[in-house]
Amino acid sequence: MLKRWAVSMIILLLLLGNSSTLNVSSQNSEAQTLPWLRACGRSIIDEDGNYVLLRGANYMGMEFGWFGHSEENFERMRSWGFNVVRLPIAWSYVEPEEGHYDDSYLATVDTVISWCRENGLYVILDMHQWNWAPMFEGNGLPDWAVEQYSDQDQAKFGFFTNATIQGKFFDMWRHVANRYKNESTIFAYDIFNEPNVDYRLMSEESLLGRLLNFYQGAADHIREVDTKHAVMIEPPWGGGVSDWSIINDPNLVLSTHLYTEGTADGVTGYDGNSTTLEQDFLVSYDFSVVWGVPLIIGEFGVGSAATKAHEWARDYMSIFDKYVVGACWWSYWRDDGSMGLLTSNGEEKESLLSALIRIYPCRFNINPTGTSYDINANYSETNWYLDTEGSVVATFKIPPKMGGNFTKSTNFETSVFAYNQDTSELLVTFQGQGGGYVELGQKPREQIVEVVTRSVFRDPIFVSSLILNIVLLLAVIVLRNKHTRTQK
Repeated sequence: MLKRWAVSMIILLLLLGNSSTLNVSSQNSEAQTLPWLRACGRSIIDEDGNYVLLRGANYMGMEFGWFGHSEENFERMRSWGFNVVRLPIAWSYVEPEEGHYDDSYLATVDTVISWCRENGLYVILDMHQWNWAPMFEGNGLPDWAVEQYSDQDQAKFGFFTNATIQGKFFDMWRHVANRYKNESTIFAYDIFNEPNVDYRLMSEESLLGRLLNFYQGAADHIREVDTKHAVMIEPPWGGGVSDWSIINDPNLVLSTHLYTEGTADGVTGYDGNSTTLEQDFLVSYDFSVVWGVPLIIGEFGVGSAATKAHEWARDYMSIFDKYVVGACWWSYWRDDGSMGLLTSNGEEKESLLSALIRIYPCRFNINPTGTSYDINANYSETNWYLDTEGSVVATFKIPPKMGGNFTKSTNFETSVFAYNQDTSELLVTFQGQGGGYVELGQKPREQIVEVVTRSVFRDPIFVSSLILNIVLLLAVIVLRNKHTRTQK
């Protein structure tokens, strides 16, 4: 009798281990306030102490007066598995007249932030400039702040040598920070996009020194009203630097931009040498290690019409995965052949998005040693190393665009998987010691083992099938025993 029940239990365990195609229950939940994020050492952590990896895109427009954003755009970015939006705005719109802040402009920004919040997207609020000011057919500084200059190079030199006009800029940031000091959807304030000067007017060494004082002044004014949000600083042109002093702020992030091999023009092609990309990236990465602060790639991009554009995006994403670094593509926009992720008629650019959309760990209580993704197989591998016996809790983004069907495996001693269909996130809890991996990916539907957030014993079909299988098994055992006795 004992043997019979032992066999029955073995069958039960096999059935549990091989049960598949259970529908994941969906629980509609209202949008909630996003957890606060901050810099901690070289990582970004949330208010519960989890490490967070941010992946997303810039959504330009508000810095030059285009306000065509709609909620469906952010829903689409969520469907790609993104969890952050870098949102460029401009001083010229915040303070169109000296001493007058246009809060109706910021009210429009409020709406966009609310759409991000509802779709689980953090915001990097970027005070943008391109060609310095509208007066020079660009955007950024208000014309009243540059009207005494004949061209943008003179205006740039004047800005970084004029304490009075910098003070106006600091006051503007304090006004913005005061408005958003309690908004946890915003992760960081990117103080100034791609600061630069003509080095014939000011040396790079001199600019770096002046930038140090400039960023410190801006951060100090922000901290007068807001101590929660991270502040983000960029080197000249957003590029990498090997020697620069850190400002004094407890919640600081370094941000750099990557347009390696001249791809900033959206046309120049890629020769396929990923070593060149990694070397460019490591200039910034190594510098963040020296400073001991997190690195975010605030912009990277290539024109979709460029030679090997797909490979360029794929290889940079692989580098970001390898070093577990956050990044924002430039840009969520509509165009034909340039860096926008949509065509002019709104179709998704598969050549770019197929390189960007991926499964990746977005939250974890212990930093992984690295992660990788095979875009052809839609398969990811993330590795951890535990010095002592411990438990890892990690959340993975499973882009809804991929669907809710995926496979999973791990070589850790014990593991539990729970998929949340509402957020398209997979919670993985595992224990062990030493090195191990978590693999997630896609296979044809007939091979899929779906992960569920509820107990299989609550599924009536499964329970009925299980009972029937056990009854049939016991009947076979009884009949076999009777037959054995008859033979004897």
